[in-house]
Amino acid sequence: MLTRQEKAKIIEEVMEIFRNYSTIGFVDFYGLPTREYREMKKKLQEKFSDLRIKFFKKSLVIKALERLNKTELIKYLPNQVGILYTNVNPFEVYKEVKKLVSYRFAREGDIAEDDIIIKPMVTNIPAGPSIAEFQRLKIEVGVEAGKIAIKKEKKLVSKGEKINQQVAMLLQKLGIKPIKILLKITAMYDGNIVYPREILELDEEYYTKEILKAFSHALELSKKLGIYNKYNIKEFLIKAKLHAIALGKKAQIFEEEIVKELIKDAYINAKVLKDSLNLNI
Repeated sequence: MLTRQEKAKIIEEVMEIFRNYSTIGFVDFYGLPTREYREMKKKLQEKFSDLRIKFFKKSLVIKALERLNKTELIKYLPNQVGILYTNVNPFEVYKEVKKLVSYRFAREGDIAEDDIIIKPMVTNIPAGPSIAEFQRLKIEVGVEAGKIAIKKEKKLVSKGEKINQQVAMLLQKLGIKPIKILLKITAMYDGNIVYPREILELDEEYYTKEILKAFSHALELSKKLGIYNKYNIKEFLIKAKLHAIALGKKAQIFEEEIVKELIKDAYINAKVLKDSLNLNI
């Protein structure tokens, strides 16, 4: 049990993190194996030298956020709170976090993050009593070279469903590890904006291309409608200048820019006439 002084010290530590670092991330430590966590943390710190991750009691983090008047962040706190802090852009950090994924065998009660599907294959399981395990799960099997062979693709668990003991045991026998081990970040905060995990997951490259495409379409539309802005004004001015020169040439207005164009035209016409008459001038 922490003393009042110890709690106060931790609350102040959390507040100092928010004051001194530009990027804060909330990490869900639930179910995160220690060995894998240490490896992921090490890799992140090799990439970002100032990055740190520390575990705090949720109730103390809440008190710190209340004192900082940042109560809007409380809803992003998982039950087992880790705070990631650095001065690197949130999206840059999350991009590296996404790369740090490994897998483990399923346990009874785990929630499937995606559909768990087994495909046709010849397993390493000897034919015999184990066939009944497959049949109980309505998996179509046969025997090939003394081994159980799965004949037809089968979805064992749908996304969001709990994995029962029977499925977990069979997946382990098949050597299938469907459960992701990753640093689960619920949200990141840059001092002004909160980026929930759903936003951080967006494909940055895809959306950059889409924004550029939308900008290009908007620019073309503005030019067609004659809407002037800083992105198209140069093109409008060039066109206006060309039209003005063309009009000046027709009207024989002897202004410096137009005279240059008239001289060019005269030279070209003279050259064409000379070539057509075979004149040696």
